[in-house]
Amino acid sequence: MVTLSLLPDPVASATAESPRILLPGAVMEVRFTGDVSERQAAAIVDWLRDAANQVSAISGTFPVPEPRVEVIATPGTRWNRSPVPFGRVTRSGGETVELYVDVTRPIEDLYADWTASHEFSHLMLPRIHWRHRWISEGFASYYQNVLMTRAGHYSANEGLRRLSAGLERGRASRPELSPNAAARQGIGRARMKIYWSGAALALLADLEIRERSAGRDSLDAVLGRFQECCLPSNRRWGGTEFLARLDALLDDPVFMPLYRQHADEAGFPDVAAALANDRLRNEIFVVRTSPN
Repeated sequence: MVTLSLLPDPVASATAESPRILLPGAVMEVRFTGDVSERQAAAIVDWLRDAANQVSAISGTFPVPEPRVEVIATPGTRWNRSPVPFGRVTRSGGETVELYVDVTRPIEDLYADWTASHEFSHLMLPRIHWRHRWISEGFASYYQNVLMTRAGHYSANEGLRRLSAGLERGRASRPELSPNAAARQGIGRARMKIYWSGAALALLADLEIRERSAGRDSLDAVLGRFQECCLPSNRRWGGTEFLARLDALLDDPVFMPLYRQHADEAGFPDVAAALANDRLRNEIFVVRTSPN
């Protein structure tokens, strides 16, 4: 029996095969597939709690009340040495995060890996139509670096380096395509364009909201308001529908103007000034701005 001290009160306990993690506003069920010892399972549950609480801190509660995590024990290979080589979110019958984990790796390697933060960040958004997949993947790519830095797993310099490097990969990928055209091409043909165009939009929107409000509002807070009104959602949203709903939660629109500027424009948004903005290091990487 693994006893999990998850929150001061109450305490959840469950078998190693199916522990439950108590989060603010949610209960996360964890299932293991493959050869996982009780000691490994307990350590992985602690790691998942850490990653989930990074997301919970954005609004004060986890985005959905009953998430599930499937941990698939996966041996490392010489071709892919990542401790978490693959993850994805499925939403049939509820939100499930699948994580393929090399359970033989030291637990420190899992805490240094961004995959769980990326996949949990997807749950802050509803399911987005594949034609606008660059929006959902981009928001998660942006937050994987923000959250890992806020949690102390990256230094501010490392978080900025990783965010800058990802955006540069997006800029260099398929420069003849717009984000919408890249989504039509698919992940196999335009992966970096899809993952990082939306991250650029998220960064630009976050900074614009903070500048307009003198730091009193943020992308964190807007997503928190979206969570209150619209999550969990059991349907697929259009990308522009989602962005328009975020704009409705602001005094003046930010997201749709950025979408109109960049979504069908070949190339990549100019993020040089955004990456040099002091608010990125001194606010976004440090604290959240939320009314909750």
